[in-house]
Amino acid sequence: MKGFFWNCRGIKKKCVSSFLRNLILEHKFHVIGIQETMQQDIRDHLLRQIDPHQSYLWKWIPSCARSGGILSGVHLEYLDVGSFKKGRFILQMQLWDKQMKRKWCFLNVYGAAHEENKRDFLAELANFCGKCTDPVLIGGDFNLIRFTSEKNNGGL
Repeated sequence: MKGFFWNCRGIKKKCVSSFLRNLILEHKFHVIGIQETMQQDIRDHLLRQIDPHQSYLWKWIPSCARSGGILSGVHLEYLDVGSFKKGRFILQMQLWDKQMKRKWCFLNVYGAAHEENKRDFLAELANFCGKCTDPVLIGGDFNLIRFTSEKNNGGL
Protein backbone atom coordinates (compact mmCIF):
# COMPACT_ATOMS: atom_id res chain seq x y z
CA MET A 1 0.00 0.00 0.00
CA LYS A 2 1.41 3.35 -1.05
CA GLY A 3 -0.06 6.63 0.11
CA PHE A 4 0.84 10.26 -0.34
CA PHE A 5 -0.25 13.13 1.92
CA TRP A 6 0.72 16.75 1.27
CA ASN A 7 -0.34 20.19 2.45
CA CYS A 8 0.21 21.97 -0.87
CA ARG A 9 -0.90 25.45 0.29
CA GLY A 10 -2.55 26.20 -3.03
CA ILE A 11 -3.07 23.56 -5.70
CA LYS A 12 -3.04 26.12 -8.52
CA LYS A 13 0.35 27.57 -7.59
CA LYS A 14 2.98 27.52 -10.30
CA CYS A 15 4.52 24.05 -10.86
CA VAL A 16 2.26 22.24 -8.35
CA SER A 17 0.29 20.34 -11.01
CA SER A 18 3.43 19.21 -12.86
CA PHE A 19 5.08 18.19 -9.56
CA LEU A 20 2.02 16.13 -8.61
CA ARG A 21 1.69 14.58 -12.08
CA ASN A 22 5.32 13.45 -12.09
CA LEU A 23 5.08 12.07 -8.55
CA ILE A 24 1.85 10.21 -9.31
CA LEU A 25 3.14 8.72 -12.57
CA GLU A 26 6.38 7.61 -10.92
CA HIS A 27 4.96 6.08 -7.73
CA LYS A 28 1.40 4.99 -8.64
CA PHE A 29 0.09 5.72 -5.14
CA HIS A 30 -2.94 3.76 -3.98
CA VAL A 31 -4.35 6.78 -2.11
CA ILE A 32 -3.56 10.48 -2.27
CA GLY A 33 -4.53 13.08 0.32
CA ILE A 34 -3.91 16.74 -0.45
CA GLN A 35 -4.76 19.48 2.01
CA GLU A 36 -5.12 23.25 1.81
CA THR A 37 -6.01 23.34 -1.88
CA MET A 38 -7.38 26.87 -1.42
CA GLN A 39 -10.01 26.17 -4.08
CA GLN A 40 -13.79 26.39 -4.00
CA ASP A 41 -14.01 23.98 -6.92
CA ILE A 42 -11.63 21.48 -8.47
CA ARG A 43 -12.27 21.42 -12.20
CA ASP A 44 -11.74 18.47 -14.57
CA HIS A 45 -9.00 20.40 -16.38
CA LEU A 46 -6.86 20.52 -13.22
CA LEU A 47 -7.50 16.84 -12.48
CA ARG A 48 -6.41 15.90 -16.02
CA GLN A 49 -3.21 17.90 -15.50
CA ILE A 50 -2.26 15.95 -12.37
CA ASP A 51 -3.78 12.61 -13.48
CA PRO A 52 -3.41 12.48 -17.29
CA HIS A 53 -4.32 8.77 -17.54
CA GLN A 54 -7.42 9.30 -15.35
CA SER A 55 -6.35 6.41 -13.13
CA TYR A 56 -7.84 7.94 -9.97
CA LEU A 57 -11.26 8.71 -8.62
CA TRP A 58 -11.10 12.23 -7.14
CA LYS A 59 -13.29 13.77 -4.43
CA TRP A 60 -12.86 17.12 -2.72
CA ILE A 61 -14.11 19.49 -0.07
CA PRO A 62 -14.07 23.17 -1.06
CA SER A 63 -11.99 25.67 0.84
CA CYS A 64 -13.53 28.30 3.10
CA ALA A 65 -12.42 31.66 1.74
CA ARG A 66 -8.65 31.41 1.23
CA SER A 67 -7.88 28.54 3.60
CA GLY A 68 -8.58 24.85 3.70
CA GLY A 69 -9.80 22.58 0.99
CA ILE A 70 -9.19 18.84 0.68
CA LEU A 71 -8.57 16.70 -2.40
CA SER A 72 -8.49 12.89 -2.18
CA GLY A 73 -7.60 10.45 -4.93
CA VAL A 74 -7.99 6.68 -5.07
CA HIS A 75 -6.20 4.58 -7.71
CA LEU A 76 -8.94 2.55 -9.39
CA GLU A 77 -6.61 -0.26 -10.47
CA TYR A 78 -6.07 -1.19 -6.80
CA LEU A 79 -9.17 0.07 -4.98
CA ASP A 80 -12.91 0.49 -5.37
CA VAL A 81 -14.77 3.26 -3.56
CA GLY A 82 -17.89 1.95 -1.85
CA SER A 83 -18.98 5.31 -0.45
CA PHE A 84 -17.63 8.65 0.65
CA LYS A 85 -18.61 11.22 3.23
CA LYS A 86 -17.67 14.87 3.44
CA GLY A 87 -17.34 16.71 6.70
CA ARG A 88 -16.13 20.20 7.41
CA PHE A 89 -12.55 19.05 8.11
CA ILE A 90 -12.49 15.45 6.82
CA LEU A 91 -13.12 13.57 3.61
CA GLN A 92 -13.78 9.87 4.24
CA MET A 93 -13.81 7.07 1.68
CA GLN A 94 -14.89 3.48 2.30
CA LEU A 95 -12.55 1.42 0.14
CA TRP A 96 -12.34 -2.15 -1.14
CA ASP A 97 -8.81 -3.41 -1.69
CA LYS A 98 -9.03 -5.56 -4.84
CA GLN A 99 -5.85 -7.49 -4.13
CA MET A 100 -6.31 -8.14 -0.39
CA LYS A 101 -10.09 -8.59 -0.73
CA ARG A 102 -10.65 -6.36 2.28
CA LYS A 103 -12.59 -3.21 3.18
CA TRP A 104 -10.98 -0.28 4.91
CA CYS A 105 -11.57 3.38 5.61
CA PHE A 106 -9.45 6.29 4.32
CA LEU A 107 -9.67 9.68 6.05
CA ASN A 108 -8.00 12.77 4.60
CA VAL A 109 -7.86 15.48 7.28
CA TYR A 110 -7.28 19.22 7.28
CA GLY A 111 -7.68 20.33 10.88
CA ALA A 112 -8.93 23.70 12.00
CA ALA A 113 -6.23 26.34 11.61
CA HIS A 114 -7.82 28.66 14.21
CA GLU A 115 -8.17 27.95 17.90
CA GLU A 116 -11.91 28.66 17.99
CA ASN A 117 -12.60 25.71 15.65
CA LYS A 118 -10.32 23.10 17.30
CA ARG A 119 -13.12 21.53 19.37
CA ASP A 120 -15.34 21.21 16.28
CA PHE A 121 -12.49 19.53 14.40
CA LEU A 122 -11.74 17.07 17.21
CA ALA A 123 -15.45 16.26 17.62
CA GLU A 124 -15.75 15.60 13.87
CA LEU A 125 -12.63 13.42 13.92
CA ALA A 126 -13.98 11.39 16.85
CA ASN A 127 -17.35 11.03 15.11
CA PHE A 128 -15.82 9.83 11.83
CA CYS A 129 -13.43 7.40 13.55
CA GLY A 130 -16.17 6.10 15.84
CA LYS A 131 -18.32 5.11 12.87
CA CYS A 132 -15.53 3.21 11.05
CA THR A 133 -15.84 -0.51 11.69
CA ASP A 134 -13.08 -1.44 9.24
CA PRO A 135 -9.33 -0.69 9.56
CA VAL A 136 -8.62 3.03 9.20
CA LEU A 137 -5.89 5.04 7.47
CA ILE A 138 -5.85 8.66 8.66
CA GLY A 139 -3.52 11.25 7.24
CA GLY A 140 -3.27 14.94 6.57
CA ASP A 141 -2.60 18.18 8.37
CA PHE A 142 -4.09 18.14 11.86
CA ASN A 143 -2.98 21.69 12.72
CA LEU A 144 -2.55 20.65 16.35
CA ILE A 145 0.15 21.75 18.76
CA ARG A 146 0.74 20.79 22.37
CA PHE A 147 2.10 24.14 23.51
CA THR A 148 1.83 27.70 22.21
CA SER A 149 5.64 27.80 22.01
CA GLU A 150 5.47 25.17 19.22
CA LYS A 151 3.39 27.42 16.98
CA ASN A 152 5.12 28.67 13.83
CA ASN A 153 4.73 32.44 13.87
CA GLY A 154 6.42 33.04 10.54
CA GLY A 155 9.86 33.52 12.09
CA LEU A 156 8.75 35.97 14.80
